Amino acid sequence: FRLFTSHSFHNELDPSTVPEIMRTNMCNVVLMLKSLGINDLLNFDFMDSPPAETLIRSLEQLYALGALNDRGELTKLGRRMAEFPLDPMLSKSIIASEKYKCVKE
Repeated sequence: FRLFTSHSFHNELDPSTVPEIMRTNMCNVVLMLKSLGINDLLNFDFMDSPPAETLIRSLEQLYALGALNDRGELTKLGRRMAEFPLDPMLSKSIIASEKYKCVKE
């Protein structure tokens, strides 16, 4: 039993899937690499290099969250955020919950 026709298989499907690194949010990866001391992300030897715009957008988002300073270095908050296996926005929320005394929630 097939879910598509032979014509669809040969003419409509992509020959191979797009690597996940090319189609996903890179903030968590960028934060992890920064925490490991890798600062030159644009020249880092990824197996499949993500678009430069994606890396730059991730750096901007991490800066907006306070994980990076204006020189692109990891802040104290960024180091704590990197300890969580979560999206940086969620890890910042967990860290902020301590400040607002609502960790249990």
